This record gives sequence, structure tokens and C-alpha cells, in this order.
Amino acid sequence: MFRYFKIILLLLCVCTGIACKKKAEAKPDLTQGTYFSIKDFARDQWKTFNGQPYLLNQFTTLNGKTDSTSISSIALKWSAIFNIFFETDISDPKYLDKYDFVNLVESATQSRTFSYSAKEPDLFTQKLQITIDNFTGRIRNIYIETQKTSFWNKQTKKLLYTPVRVLQIQEYNEPLIGKGKELIVEYKFL
Repeated sequence: MFRYFKIILLLLCVCTGIACKKKAEAKPDLTQGTYFSIKDFARDQWKTFNGQPYLLNQFTTLNGKTDSTSISSIALKWSAIFNIFFETDISDPKYLDKYDFVNLVESATQSRTFSYSAKEPDLFTQKLQITIDNFTGRIRNIYIETQKTSFWNKQTKKLLYTPVRVLQIQEYNEPLIGKGKELIVEYKFL
């Protein structure tokens, strides 16, 4: 009986030693996964709200002079707006490890902000911020900054989308020669 007790105790120690062995930490596999997809989000918004008869106020400001009009969401040329946003998409795996990611929890607004900042100044999309409601999990807004620099011109765009509230596109051009251009197009859903 004592002999069986020793064998069981020895097996228990061996099994415990094997089970408690420290595992090597896994390094992230940068060939898997992607960042947030603007294209997928836009497609989802299109499927959700397409055909809804929203009325929008459009404000266009060019170099400080503003013009406004009202337009139906059905008559609006969405393809031009989508193309501006699609250019900023960083979901392709080639962008993995090219952005610093920060997850900010904001207790005052009960939201969470995912922030992507470019590590390299020559990347087109310089900043992407997605604010999400903590309770519903829905996106509150998306803010994007882009920059394209050439010998002749530096173009900066700032994009803001708050679902079914505001869509804003700001474009700043600083040419090597001549006067700069500031264009702001804002759509407010009524």
C-alpha cells in the first residue's frame, strides 16, 4: 500500500511539473489580421441607410466664402464622397506595423477611441481615430487626416463622419508658387 502511495505521489509531482512549465511568449504574427477598414464601414453604412430620404444641408466654403444648399440623400453624388474616404483605408495587410495604435477609454463621455498614427511621414493616411460608444458598441464618429506632398504642392485633408449627423471634408493646398486653397464641404443631416 505504501509503495502505491509513493508511485502516485511521484506521478503527481511529475504531472504538476510538466503542467507548470512556463510557455514561451508568442510574438504577434504580422502576416495575420488588419487594421480598421474604412471601406467595410462605408459599405455597412450604405447597406443600412441607402434609400432613406434624408435631407441634408450642404455648406461649401472656399477660401473663406461660404455657399449653402439643401440636397436629398438620394440625389447626392455619394461615389465622389466614398472615393475620398476609400483612399484613406489602412486595412490592407501591407500597413501592419506602419501605425502606432492607442486605445483610449474616456469615462466622461462613456466612449472608447481607437487611434492610429502613422510612423512614417510619407504615408498618405497620417491619423485615423474611431470613437465608439461603450454601451452600444456603435461608432460615434470617425476622424481622418491625410497628407500628400510633392515638390509643387502639399495637400492636407481632414475628414469627419458622425453617422447620420455630420459629414465634413476639409482640404488645404499649399502650392510652392501662388496662393493656397482652403476648401471645406460639410453635410449636415436634418
